[in-house]
Amino acid sequence: MNRVCVSIFSESTGLTEAIFLRQYWQKKALLLRASLNDLMGVVDASDLMAIACEEDGEARIIKGFGMNSQWSCEQGPFSEEYLQSMPEKNWTLLVQGVDQWIEEVNAVMGMFSFLPKWRLEDIMASFAPIGGGVGPHFDYYDVFLLQVSGTREWKLGQMCNDASTLQANAQVKLLDEFVTEQTMTVNPGDVLYIPAGVAHWGTAVTDDCITLSVGFRAPSQKELLLATLENLIDDIAQLGDENQRYRDKVDGSENSSIDENSFRINTVVETQLSALVQTLTPQKIQGAINKSFGQLVTEPRYLPPIEEGEEADQDELTLEGINQLINENGLALLQPVYSRFAFSDKSLFVNGVAFSVGELFAKEICDGLLLTPVSEVEKDVLITLLESGDIELAVN
Repeated sequence: MNRVCVSIFSESTGLTEAIFLRQYWQKKALLLRASLNDLMGVVDASDLMAIACEEDGEARIIKGFGMNSQWSCEQGPFSEEYLQSMPEKNWTLLVQGVDQWIEEVNAVMGMFSFLPKWRLEDIMASFAPIGGGVGPHFDYYDVFLLQVSGTREWKLGQMCNDASTLQANAQVKLLDEFVTEQTMTVNPGDVLYIPAGVAHWGTAVTDDCITLSVGFRAPSQKELLLATLENLIDDIAQLGDENQRYRDKVDGSENSSIDENSFRINTVVETQLSALVQTLTPQKIQGAINKSFGQLVTEPRYLPPIEEGEEADQDELTLEGINQLINENGLALLQPVYSRFAFSDKSLFVNGVAFSVGELFAKEICDGLLLTPVSEVEKDVLITLLESGDIELAVN
């Protein structure tokens, strides 16, 4: 990518990243005019249609116009002939994970380095002729909308949540009511930020309308709790306690789990259950939820075809060989575009998998450069990541 955009906040916006985070992030919408003029033409309709025809492409077409239209959604992949037969207006082609297909689009991710990298989801692109859009809706995550070409009208509406009523449409989740609070027209180079929950409705007002949508991961409480329970269950299994069963408490006194009424689950039983729950200490629960969060925010969503590269020299995969390379010039690692990384003080997270390693090793893996000699355990993790293709050695 010859044109390098380092931030969405150009001098013309009068904003800094710190001001944006303090005044706008997850609080209110913001339109940045002519913020990313260098981005114009980074992707075109033919690029998006080509991906939409690929077996591994994630694409859909939404048709409809107006509040009372019969909106519909078709899932790809599509044929070239079908795409060429589309009507002149009132439809949109959506392509997910464009950042994994087009290098110039992938570089857009770097403009959001002021936010945690593990929060970034992917970049979706939409192409629409006049009248094209996806209807009145809201998202559970924050989104930046980058206008690449053409002009789009955006309406911003009310705050929404799970209680907001949706239309009876199984194909497209659209709001049953939309209260317009702001209307704005965006042009190439403009950036519109919309916080999670804010209703919005975009409609192309020119042909060749292309918008990049940068979304963010925000695991729900339900997702996080389910993942945490799974990790707690796995911990129990590793301790060999998974087959321990409930036992009656009978001590010859009234304090018995066997009640006079054979249908009753009495308080003695409930006390035993309480004792079981108390074995899940706050430390165990906190550890499980921390692990689950790291797994969820690094779990890959879209995996393009992986080309097999040359296998690394097995001699370099010994502890001595790896540390020799590190001591000489550091060991550089290549990170495929589909790989997601995060770390904490106790774990390294790669593509939804948690590794129990030290923070320094985890940080250097995420940075893509090992500068500190590794231990035997860290060497095993490194080899695991190399063998799975989640990283590659950048050696001559």
